[in-house]
Amino acid sequence: MIGLSMAAGAVAGAWSFGGPVAPPAGLESYDSLPRRLLRLAHIAAIMLPVLNLLYVPWARGLGMRRGACAMLLFGTIALPALLTLTAWWPAGLFLLPVGVLPILAAVFSLAFRISRRDDPCESP
Repeated sequence: MIGLSMAAGAVAGAWSFGGPVAPPAGLESYDSLPRRLLRLAHIAAIMLPVLNLLYVPWARGLGMRRGACAMLLFGTIALPALLTLTAWWPAGLFLLPVGVLPILAAVFSLAFRISRRDDPCESP
């Protein structure tokens, strides 16, 4: 997923900052909402897998069930896809909680589990 996002960023870079390719229709203005959503999707598709790499060892070390990891994985895939969809279909904005809420639930469940330990600073 990180590699796909980097490839998409390279393609987007071809029309950014006066690049060699004209931007697609609707993405001419650097500060337009669709273009901002695509940039956010690009960053989310890179950083959410990194969050997974940090989260999963902690979750396993704390004996958490697979559900929290599955929620984070679902959100990692769904959120960038929904942000991209929203860039082209504005009504997709109402679907964004489908990608955000599982990520929040997973992160808060890990934080809660860590706070319940005797020494929260100790690694798993």
